[in-house]
Formats: sequence, structure tokens, C-alpha cells
Amino acid sequence: MEAPVERSGTLILRVWVEEGRRDGFRARVICTVGPDEARSWAVSEPAAVHAVIQAWLDGLLEPDG
Repeated sequence: MEAPVERSGTLILRVWVEEGRRDGFRARVICTVGPDEARSWAVSEPAAVHAVIQAWLDGLLEPDG
């Protein structure tokens, strides 16, 4: 009998505001799921941050990993 495979992931979120710009919101999201290479996104809207984090969680929670 095989031991259950543990799924894990890492997510790093960096957010900043660029002064002097009306749309100054900026974020970088770096994440991994399991042993895969890290993926990185640069986004400029809070909704995009939510979407990236949701996609990362969905990937982590998928039964097939």
C-alpha cells in the first residue's frame, strides 16, 4: 500500500501602488503547485489578483494534482 501523496503549493503576493498614476495598483504573484516550476504573473487590477489566486487554489485542490 502506497503512502498518500501530499500536495503542497507556495504563493507569494507582492502589491504596491505607483504614485502619480490613477491606475497605480500593481501586483506580482509567484506560485507553485507541487514540484512544478514557479509561475509568475504581473497584474494591474485587484480582480486579476483574485483570479490568479483562485486558479492556483483550484490547481492545488484538483484530485489529480
